[in-house]
Parts: sequence; structure tokens; C-alpha cells
Amino acid sequence: MHKLFPGSGFFDFEAIRILGTTVYGGADVAEVLEAVGEIKPGDPVSWERAWRTQALRAEELADEAHRHGDRDAARRGYLRAANYTRASGYMYVSTSTGNGESLAQDACSIAEKVRILFRKALPLMDGQVHRLSIPYDEYHLPGYLYLPPVDRKIKRRKTPILVNCGGADSCQEELYFLNPAAGPGMGYAVLTWTFDGPGQGLMLKQYEVTMRPDWETVVTQVIDYLVKFSSQHPELDLDLDSIAVSGASMGGYFALRAAAEPRVKACVSIDPFYDMWDFGTAHVSPIFISAWTKGWIGHGFVDRMIGWLSAVSFQLKWEISVTSTLFGLSSPAGILQHMKKYTFASGSKDGTSFLSRVTCPVLVSGAGKSLYMDVDNHTRRCFEALTNVPPQNKEIWVPESEGQGSLQAKMGALASCNQRTYQFLDKAFGIIRDPLL
Repeated sequence: MHKLFPGSGFFDFEAIRILGTTVYGGADVAEVLEAVGEIKPGDPVSWERAWRTQALRAEELADEAHRHGDRDAARRGYLRAANYTRASGYMYVSTSTGNGESLAQDACSIAEKVRILFRKALPLMDGQVHRLSIPYDEYHLPGYLYLPPVDRKIKRRKTPILVNCGGADSCQEELYFLNPAAGPGMGYAVLTWTFDGPGQGLMLKQYEVTMRPDWETVVTQVIDYLVKFSSQHPELDLDLDSIAVSGASMGGYFALRAAAEPRVKACVSIDPFYDMWDFGTAHVSPIFISAWTKGWIGHGFVDRMIGWLSAVSFQLKWEISVTSTLFGLSSPAGILQHMKKYTFASGSKDGTSFLSRVTCPVLVSGAGKSLYMDVDNHTRRCFEALTNVPPQNKEIWVPESEGQGSLQAKMGALASCNQRTYQFLDKAFGIIRDPLL
């Protein structure tokens, strides 16, 4: 496939991530190519400036369309402005960029700006969108529930619900371009992890609520809220017996954990990892890992070594910055050790995989050309560990080319991903649609 950044797989992937939202109004092709032309590979400052420029232009176009009563153009403009603003802050790192320059905005102000722009698009959508406040411990998780337009509701049944779990570096506004952009048109209500969970979005950036591995606990509180919300709004006709979960990348890991919740009746896990420690150490010498785990090398040496490598690799510096913030840890060695908590390797007293607790239908996908994860070590291990899901109720999907979805989290192939997702959910929920005439 053609590379937008031939010398940087990291920047190329992130640019495809933005370009891929074009199908649902999150970008315009020429705007993306214009931004790419202004970016120096490996330079976060030029990345921020290029996307901030496009965000401001898209916002101006949206405001102009709004004043002139052009509903569709205004919606698309605000969606692009929000997405480009998100992109502008994506390369933010908690340390110096290394070249003496600083990024223009902090992560929290960018996240707030994204939310403001995105919410301007909500009243302009075809279906109703409810803004939610979901109790979680002493906090409230912000969320959106996207509903199908009246003419797209599934006939002769209540509205099935898809809860979309966010991942490590996503925010609720970006996740719109995954499941909510397509679900309501298929008759589904979608609560994307368009509620920011702990360690995600504004919950992380504004309140410093860090990530937790037992995501099924979070989902239980979300479904409890959904039950209460449904009872308060019977007119929405939500089907609490047809709740599904989905997620991509780390969100795929979270979705599989959420699938152990008895009220979850189907799961779509896009490109999950099986064990985060295996994922985090995949490109490290086994000899080095062995020496460290046996105590021959100390945490301090590991921290210093990663610090040296980060000085010459912006991607590594960014990865350490992101995971440090997610987990609330500053030591790279501590971060890697903490990753051991995010695993399906055990979850029951007899030592079997956590995934043995899942009994609902599951679709698991892999990404053959992922920057980060090997299909056999992660996708197939997840699939094979679903021992209590009947064979006819579980599917594995591993596309071979980028256009079909072989990049991580199906970036650049969101429409194909949504088609697979909703076809699987229709089957799981017994929804039969008439062929188009």
C-alpha cells in the first residue's frame, strides 16, 4: 500500500487513522494530504501545527454552513474540526520534544476543545443523541447514547444496544467513527465508550483517573446505569436482553473482559491483545528480558536504557509517555511490570484463562500488518481460549490486506469493520433483514 510517510511507520499509521474516518465525515481527503505535506516525519511540533491549521479551517467552514442553514455541511465541518483537533494533540508527550520547541496546547485543553466541537455536531445528526452522566465510584463518566432515526428502527422488535469500549489512546469523540457512525442506521442504539472510562479521555486528562485491568467491573456499573436509564425512558424501547460490547485494540481486550458480564449477550473484539506484557516486550531481546526477570538486571538499569533509547526514538518516547499517563506511573520498568496485570492468562481458581468465563457469541479479529501485535500470539490465543463459547457462536476474522482491514484496529477500513460487526450482531440477536430490491 502507498505510504504517506515512507520513512516512519508510526506517522504513516496515524495519518491513515485520520484519513480512514473520511467515510464517516471525520476528514476530507485533500485536507489530510495538505496536512501531511506540512509534517516532518518524527517531528511532533510540525504534526500539531499542520492538524491545528486544518481544524481551524474546518471549524470556520462549519460555522459558515451553520449560519447559512446547511445542516449536513455544518455537521461534517464540526466532525472534521473535532477530529483534526484530536489529531493535533495526539503526539503530545509529557516531556520535552527534544528539539527545544514546545507544543502549543496541553492535553487537557485539547480534549476540552474536541468535546466542544463534537457536541456542536450532535444536534445535526439524523438520530437523537443523549448525553449521559454515568456514576462510577465517586466520579461520573461522560457518555453519549446514539439512537436510530425513527425510519431506521428494526421492525417488530425493541432496539438492541451496543456498548463500545474505548482503548488506550482513543477518546469518545474519535470512537464515533467506529460503531456509532454506522449502528443507528442499522437500527442499533450505540453507547460508545463514548463514555470515557478510567484511564481514557477526559477522565484521564481532567481528573487523572488511571486505567484498571478488570474492565468487567466498569461495564457492570455502566449496564446498571443503562437499566435505570431505560426504565426512566420507556419511549426509547431499548432491548436490555440484547446488549453487546465491542472495542478495538486495547478496547478489544476490554470488550472481551466485559463479555464475562452475564447481561452481555454478544461481543465484537477487534484486534485485541491476549497479554499486555507479551505485547510490550515483543521487540525486546528474550535474553535481556530473562536477565531482568531473574534479577540479574535491576529496574534502574532498565529505566536508564529505555531513557537512552527514547532520546533517539520519538515513537518510543511517545509510547512511554502515553502508558505512563494511563497507569499513573513514571518508571518505564514499573510500566512494563504493571502490564502483567492486563492478561487473559489466568482468571479462575483452576488456572484456566479468564476467557473461559465468556459464554456469549464472540467475533475476534486480527491485524496481519499490525505495528504492534502478532496474530498467532494474540488473536488466535484469544479465540482458542473461548472454550465455553460453542463453535457455531464464535468467529475469527483476519484480513490479509490493508484495504480489507489488516492494519491495527482496522484503521483505513472502518466501513468494512462495521459491516462485519453488525452482520455478526444481527446473527447473534436473531435479526433477519430482507434483501434490498
